[in-house]
Amino acid sequence: MKTKALAIISTVVITITGLSQTSVLYNSDLYEVGTVFTNRTIEDALFDPGSAGLGSWNFSAYTDGDTSSFISIAYDPTIPHIGDCDVPPNYILYYSGSTDTSETEGWGFFNVEPAFVDGLGLYGTLETGGSTYRLGSFNNTYTHAYSFPINYGNSWVEASSGGGFIYAFGFTINFSVQETSWYNADGYGSITLPTGTYNALRVKKRNWRHSWSSHWMFGFDKVERRVSYIWFSTELGNSATFAGPIDSTGGQPDSTFTSGNLTFQIQNNSLEVSDNISLPRSEIISAYPNPFNSAVTIAIAGVGAYCNTPLQSAEIEIFDLNGRRVAHTPFGSAQGTEIRSSSEIETTAEGQFIWHPDESLPSGVYLVRAQVGKNTAVRRLVYLK
Repeated sequence: MKTKALAIISTVVITITGLSQTSVLYNSDLYEVGTVFTNRTIEDALFDPGSAGLGSWNFSAYTDGDTSSFISIAYDPTIPHIGDCDVPPNYILYYSGSTDTSETEGWGFFNVEPAFVDGLGLYGTLETGGSTYRLGSFNNTYTHAYSFPINYGNSWVEASSGGGFIYAFGFTINFSVQETSWYNADGYGSITLPTGTYNALRVKKRNWRHSWSSHWMFGFDKVERRVSYIWFSTELGNSATFAGPIDSTGGQPDSTFTSGNLTFQIQNNSLEVSDNISLPRSEIISAYPNPFNSAVTIAIAGVGAYCNTPLQSAEIEIFDLNGRRVAHTPFGSAQGTEIRSSSEIETTAEGQFIWHPDESLPSGVYLVRAQVGKNTAVRRLVYLK
């Protein structure tokens, strides 16, 4: 995963044969803690992005490839962070993926506001060929990632500088990066993914990247150029990317390629949650750690004083995203609560419960619902085995 910085420098409103231009709007659901999406990546895929203007792009025929999962998590001081961002991150993605020859795991840091999204840096590990590499990078961003709304006909320029490190075999290789990209929202129409069909914009991207290192043994200095197409939709954000070959000869890469690396979303739970689940008064519930891998503490804030109801009226239920209840502590005393589930919920203190998921439950997103008197609140939990 790679962060980018973009800035819209012009806005063009166009009407074509009575059809208003397509716009991609800011969707706050995409950046809520607990949002999970999964990408499929096919290297050397054959795909025709088509010409500019009205189009229809269908990715449903691509069923092979490698997958990577991304989960929006709350800030935790134990998460490794390189600490060199110009602004503090308020949005963190935990990502993991594997191929036949490698595994990756790490965190992506972002600053998200309703008007823009900035990528701030990455920290993670790569295991391949029997070796483990620790990777870190940061962006000293001086233009916004992408600004909302994005309209058909917009052009903008990305410019960022930063650096990072690779640690392997006892060496730390520090490097610096300068990067510029030119963008043009040159297509509009519909995009079909495993998650559904959406109105979308196609954005053509020309990227120039200069990276270098002065390491005494592993130093390098290289310039790379690449053309890519990106499809944006309001529901899913960056829905698909088709990246052409990298040119490091100093020339301009071909923009009419039909073979490249194709990545697109095959799952996004923000659609399911926003369409089917009501989340009233989620501030009643806190959960930590979240994500978790063995047990999670669920705290009911201010039970009694906050809701003006006695503690014994609290009830905790946990559901999967299909609506199946997987754990339950019924109305009753806060101490010695009866367990009515194959998954264990125990009470440790006033208003605090610990959930130990049954080993048969898969990793994924679960919903904890607390009913305190007449008040009900729901919060998402991310279970990672």
